[in-house]
Amino acid sequence: MRRLPVAWTPADEWVAARLQAAQGRRTARRLEVPQVRAAATAALEAGEGYAVVHGGDVEDARQFTSLALCVATPQGVVVGVGSARTHGVTPARAFPDLEAWDAWTPLANVVRCEAWARRRAADRRLVAFAPPEGRPDDPAALLEAILAAPDDDAPRLVYADVLQERGDPRGEFIAVQLALSRPELPEARRGELEARGASLLALHGDAWLGPLAAGGLRVSFDRGFVEALTVSAPQALVEAGEALLREPVRQLVFRCQQRPDVARLLTAPWLSRLRALEFTAADAARPSLTLEGLATLLATRRLRGLTHLGFHGQGLGNDGAAILAREAPHAVPALVELALTGDHLSAEGLRALARTRWFAGLERLSLDGNELGPDGAAELADVRFRKLLRLSLGQNRIGSDGAAALAQAQGLSGVERLWLHSNGIGVTGAEALLQSPHLGRATTLVLEGNPIGARLRQRLSERRGPGYE
Repeated sequence: MRRLPVAWTPADEWVAARLQAAQGRRTARRLEVPQVRAAATAALEAGEGYAVVHGGDVEDARQFTSLALCVATPQGVVVGVGSARTHGVTPARAFPDLEAWDAWTPLANVVRCEAWARRRAADRRLVAFAPPEGRPDDPAALLEAILAAPDDDAPRLVYADVLQERGDPRGEFIAVQLALSRPELPEARRGELEARGASLLALHGDAWLGPLAAGGLRVSFDRGFVEALTVSAPQALVEAGEALLREPVRQLVFRCQQRPDVARLLTAPWLSRLRALEFTAADAARPSLTLEGLATLLATRRLRGLTHLGFHGQGLGNDGAAILAREAPHAVPALVELALTGDHLSAEGLRALARTRWFAGLERLSLDGNELGPDGAAELADVRFRKLLRLSLGQNRIGSDGAAALAQAQGLSGVERLWLHSNGIGVTGAEALLQSPHLGRATTLVLEGNPIGARLRQRLSERRGPGYE
């Protein structure tokens, strides 16, 4: 992670004043400004993203010591200064709003420190990063601009030109992929550029990726940079930490037998760039995410930019749904797509989600392979979805009764695609869907694997057009 800029000097006065207030006339167990600044630098370099320094600890619990807590954030470092009683001194003793401190497991304190850093208080202050310096053609400054605005092509184009002028083949690769991202590109030219991009990647890809090319990781490039990352060995992700600081990764998928250390994942400085996060079971007998891991994941506020969140074969069940209902509105408020497939979810768990306004704001929802039944379909039918465009409920045994309930759901009036494959829906259920006052002709309905008969399939095709299956 980036170091504190030298220009944070104005904060020295605040630190000095806080230290003076905390130390008073005490001559022992004191801190000085350089020690606090060193702790701030340590917080930026530490894997946990925080650092603690104090003036010393003694066995006499009546005594006090000065203490500073420094927490790295995407904007800079939050520095807190206070005093704490000795004999097992921890930050929790200096800052009353900080939850119980785990002195033996540093990673366990990451989420606590994040919450502490977000709160406004007189005993802490954000020391912000200085704007990046450098010439307009400085590759380091341009890379910073790309990482800060990954959706913007402009800094990528400039970066590509600068690298090409310096003879770096990565510049041509970026330019080629940017050209391929344009839909108006002629097909003949597209074929030439795809071949050239593949050639450059074969020749130089390993050098560009470094530890990201190791086993246990699979990458996907978009517009010249790593866009998506699939993890089959969590340790490989840890070892690739430095390389990920230089790539605007937006999608992260865990597909591994070994469970990732969620607490360690939350220390990654690039985490806030993610827009899509998925956990997919590589082994049905060993999901990659536990309920405790889910709660830890949603306790952070560094995933607020996520628009897609998926859990496939994780067996989270109704307890997991309850955690999502409670924490997701705060942890992932921008989410538009949620997938909970093969997770043992029943109508009870769906009810908890359905009662949140956050759930009703989704645009795409996939609940395939669960245990919803007709009661779960009825719960969904009661949700007043505001933006829902796609809903997938395959293999949930909702039957004709569930289909009839969905046919009467006003919240599904804007749905463009509705998957109900392999649900035991019979003729009466299909008839209800066909005559629904809310599912319009523009809705694509998938009823494969249901016993509705050839005649009704033909009627669906004739009435609704080839989009119906």
